[in-house]
Amino acid sequence: MKTMFALTASLVLVPLIHAVPSMADENPTGFADLRDHWAKHTVAKAISKQYVDGYSDGSFRPEDYVSTAEFIKMVAAATKLPVNGTVEGRDWYVPYVKAAIEKGIVREDSIQGDTINKPISRLDMAKIAVRATDPALQQPQVNLNDEGAMFTAATKGLIQGLHNGELAPNGSTTRAQSVTIIERILSVNSGEKLETDKKAVANAELAFKRTNLFSMIPVFGGKQGQTTTWTPDKLVLETEDGLFRGEIDQVVAIDMADPDDPNRHMLGDISELRWFAPEIIHNHPYVKDFPDSYVILVKSHVDYVKDTQAYSEIGRVGFAIYGFESPDYEAFSNGTLNTLAQVFKTRRGDMQAFILPKTGFSTKNNISITLSAPARPPVENSAKTITSIWVPK
Repeated sequence: MKTMFALTASLVLVPLIHAVPSMADENPTGFADLRDHWAKHTVAKAISKQYVDGYSDGSFRPEDYVSTAEFIKMVAAATKLPVNGTVEGRDWYVPYVKAAIEKGIVREDSIQGDTINKPISRLDMAKIAVRATDPALQQPQVNLNDEGAMFTAATKGLIQGLHNGELAPNGSTTRAQSVTIIERILSVNSGEKLETDKKAVANAELAFKRTNLFSMIPVFGGKQGQTTTWTPDKLVLETEDGLFRGEIDQVVAIDMADPDDPNRHMLGDISELRWFAPEIIHNHPYVKDFPDSYVILVKSHVDYVKDTQAYSEIGRVGFAIYGFESPDYEAFSNGTLNTLAQVFKTRRGDMQAFILPKTGFSTKNNISITLSAPARPPVENSAKTITSIWVPK
């Protein structure tokens, strides 16, 4: 029978498990199956803190999956929650789960049926991790949705992405990965600022806010106005006359210098894309020739147009970004990318996209993003600002 995750009072170490050697040793844990493992030093820390141990056969099995019960027990032990009593047999985890629920790092309604004994998902692990590091989120009246949990966990550095920043919220977690997460929880609780995975943060922001502008493009990371902070509920545009309703689905920033950008495929064949230079009649510059830039792709849809005399059936919501300027407009007009420009395939306006160089542009003190309806004169376009960002000079 395995000795999974033991508290100090009940820790049983078999003869093959010795005191943890120096971190400089080749195999600091003493477990043969950790000798060449990426997490061996992290596991050694965890063993020294006595919230995890190995199996009676002398193995650690770092790639085995961890159940929800096992992860909760480790977190309870590592964060030194008051655990009262012990339970033998199948319900061994009950005191630890109860302690975690009383602390507010686990919600009682999240422990349903036999899920407690199944591999914990990365999403459930993220929820526990962010609550374990934020007393405000431990309050029973504070709800934490799935996308918000992954975003918070990524921005705190509690979770890293898998390949290319993939979040895999439904993916399972190994013993080695779970120990790594718990060590990060302890680091955050001690006041340490963790390194983040930029692509994971961007992917989490896109899922949570329907945009990754603020994590991908530094200039958008300025202070947003209190009344004009970007939130997904502002991405709906419904005109007062009730004749038009549409919505922004996503606003995606793509790093053209990164061939592995996880959203690059959204642009299709990049070799076809051009950007509009005002003084060039034909042969506008190709986007591919300006890799030191971002492309901002807007995806939207129209729910209804009840009067085609008042609103065009173009099939999208108007989207505009204001506040960028060219330090040399003549150069820009003739093909030098030094400010925000419109991207198109065969003719201007055939897609909703912009290109922004990483350097060389100037801005006003404020960058704003607005939505509008495709109104036909004399009907007004019902433009509204969905975010306003202060950009210090």
